[in-house]
Order: sequence, then C-alpha cells, then structure tokens
Amino acid sequence: MKPFSAMYFVRENRTRCFLLIFMLFLGYVAYLGGLYVTNPRDNWELPVAYYRRMVRVNDTAGDKENFSHFLEEVEESGRATVIKIGLYNAFNWNTVMGFDNGQVSLTFLTVQDFKTYCAAMGITCDFTNLKSGSMVMSERFAKNVGLKIGDKIGKDYSKDMLREFTLDAITKEDGYLLYFITEEEDYSLCAILIGKEGVPGEEIYAFANDRKEKYKINVQDNFEQSINAQTEPLNIIYGFIIILLAVIMAVTVNAAFIGMYQRRHFEFAIYRAIGMSKKEIIGKIVKELIYIDGIAVFLGGGIFFLGLYLFNHLALYPVGKYLRYYHPLALSGALLCNLAVLLPLMVTRSRQMLKADICEY
Repeated sequence: MKPFSAMYFVRENRTRCFLLIFMLFLGYVAYLGGLYVTNPRDNWELPVAYYRRMVRVNDTAGDKENFSHFLEEVEESGRATVIKIGLYNAFNWNTVMGFDNGQVSLTFLTVQDFKTYCAAMGITCDFTNLKSGSMVMSERFAKNVGLKIGDKIGKDYSKDMLREFTLDAITKEDGYLLYFITEEEDYSLCAILIGKEGVPGEEIYAFANDRKEKYKINVQDNFEQSINAQTEPLNIIYGFIIILLAVIMAVTVNAAFIGMYQRRHFEFAIYRAIGMSKKEIIGKIVKELIYIDGIAVFLGGGIFFLGLYLFNHLALYPVGKYLRYYHPLALSGALLCNLAVLLPLMVTRSRQMLKADICEY
C-alpha cells in the first residue's frame, strides 16, 4: 500500500481511527430517533388506506327517514356500498413511544355487514364464530393489549365500551384495527360509504358533500389530513432536535480530529517540502475523512440494523409493537448529522494542514 494513500493512514492508525469511527457512528442515533417519531404516523397507514376508499356520514337532525332517503340515493347511484354503523365502542393500544393511542373502530349491526366490509377492503377473517356481541381485532392489536380468543371486554375495561363483547376472531391486518358486532337497536344513524371498484373515495366524498344540506347530514372531513395534523408536531420537534444534535456532533467530532491532525503537522510539512501541491494535500485529507466516514456508515449500519432486527423480533413484535427499518425523515436526519460533521472537517483540516511549514522544524 502506498504511504501517501489515504487508506495507509487509516490502517496504520487503527485504534485512533476506530474511536473517530465510533463517534461518527453516533449519527445513527438520529436515524433511530426518526424511526421513533414517525412510528405513530406509520401505525395509521392501513386505516388511512381504508379511508381513501370510503366516507363516513351521519345524520345531524335525528331524522331517521330522511337519512334513509340519502342512503337509498347513494345505493341507486351505483357509486358506493352502504353499510350502517352502530354506536361507538373502542379502547386504546400502547405505542412504542410509551403513550396510549386511539384507533379506527367500527361497530357493525350484523355479521353480514362485517363480511361485506371485509370483502370490500380485502380483509381475511374467520367468520365462523361471529355473532351479535362479537369483537374482532387485528393480530398486532391483540398482542399489544394482551387479548386472546374468548376474552371478554366491557365497560370496566374502557369508558368507551358501551357493553360487553367477546373476542371471537383475529384478522391478519398490518395495523391496529378493531371491530364490533352488535344489535340493530344500536343503530346510530351513521353509515360508511365504500366506493365500488374503480370509484375513488374523493368521488364519494364529493357526492355526499353535495347533498349534506339537503339531507342534513355530516360528512367526515379528510381522515388522512386529520391524522397528519395530529402527528406533524412530532416531526417538527424531531427537526429541532436533529439540528441541535448535528451542531453538538460537529463541534465534538471536530475537536477530536483537531488533536489527531495536530500530531501530523510535521508529516504534512514534509509533503509540502517534497513538492505535493495544495490540491493533492486537500485530496489526501478529503479521502481520509471519506474512508473513515464510509467505514462508520457501512460497518456501523450493519451493526445498527442487526440490532434493530433483534430488537423488533425479540422485544417489540411479541407485544404488538414495531419499528420500521426505513423512513425518509429518519434518513434525512442521519444525513444532516453526517454532513454537518464531514463538510466542516474537510474545510478546517485542509486549512490546518496547508499551513504546515517545514521551516518551523
């Protein structure tokens, strides 16, 4: 290996470079933080996908006959399938960040209505034991709250439960979803309108919205916008934290590199004395820093993702939680921290070494 090559220095100073690589590896803290703050929004991906295909409407005047006329008009239009909804029942699940969160909960009046919903959304479920008083939930939700088939949940479990239900089926949905089957008497003058094949939710929303004054109905606003509005503050907080972390890392790592390059002042003075150009010296420094950073990114990345994989499978999945392996916001935070360290290092160390003069020795 050529003594003047960038890799030669890294190889000959393995211990010192390892410490610097470890400091750069801490940039993955920013990546992990990004996965955490985006996790609450990730958990709503499947419900949001469902709501892109449907609209929830309810009567505001208490006029059952008038609401029925509206639902009949929807059916006659051929745009959507109408499913009547019962009184609201729900309970929360625990997020990976430690706080309780709500979820999409629907109460159906009949098993057939639930079957219709599942067929429209592509949900796989065993309907064998379903009846009035049944509860159905996604597998992840069941693990999260520690419920299994046959368990009963009632008012003593949550203030949002109107009566007792038995968990009779678990779906394979990739999210936190909860369904109930109740009696016709629980009809709440509410319905979901599911767009038929080829009919987007926006069209159903526009159809219902055009008739809300005529039939005195309430049309649920954009569900996805509502979720985004609730989770966006976490992203903003993350942004401020990343900027602070980037500054701290830039100052700390730069201080460590100052000491390392001060010891090499004589080395670069010789380079200049034997005729190496400023461009060649800067190139050597830049390549050294890129090698060190590259080792931190790729070797550290392997360690990080292996650790995340084990954490998911051993700690989170068994209790109905998870962290995704990738999110654009997490990647942006990690890149910002990395560049905030690397670019100033290239500039400051190059200026430092270009001042080296053999005459000083």
